[in-house]
Amino acid sequence: MTYDLISISITLIVAYLGSYILYRKDYIKKSTHIRLWNILILITFLISAGAGLVLLGLAESGVALPISQELLYWHVQISIAMFWIAIFHIHSYWMSSPGKKSGASQDPHKKSPGKFKSSLKSGISPGKSTDNSNEKEGRGLK
Repeated sequence: MTYDLISISITLIVAYLGSYILYRKDYIKKSTHIRLWNILILITFLISAGAGLVLLGLAESGVALPISQELLYWHVQISIAMFWIAIFHIHSYWMSSPGKKSGASQDPHKKSPGKFKSSLKSGISPGKSTDNSNEKEGRGLK
């Protein structure tokens, strides 16, 4: 039985490059590009894992059905596709990792380590409030 490694690989690489170029040229949003490939990796995983579990069940029970060879063929074909889509998945998330340090791209709502250090120096624990509104209103803890 021969598998279509080259044709599946070339087709998926061209498709990924196409959607990546569309994203880079602002024809589609980055979220659309990533969502497309996330859906494809999910579909290929479900099909490949499902076929693999059926094949495993047949092998463990000693059942040899005529469909087993065809199921094995499609299991391998889909797994080849899943390999490439997993590589694309890694590429998509590797490129958007927060490893790039830029002052403008940081979240303004995140506390910086400097604030944490200064609160430790002042004797205030990070999770403890300095607001004494309960005591001011006569509702202090007893």
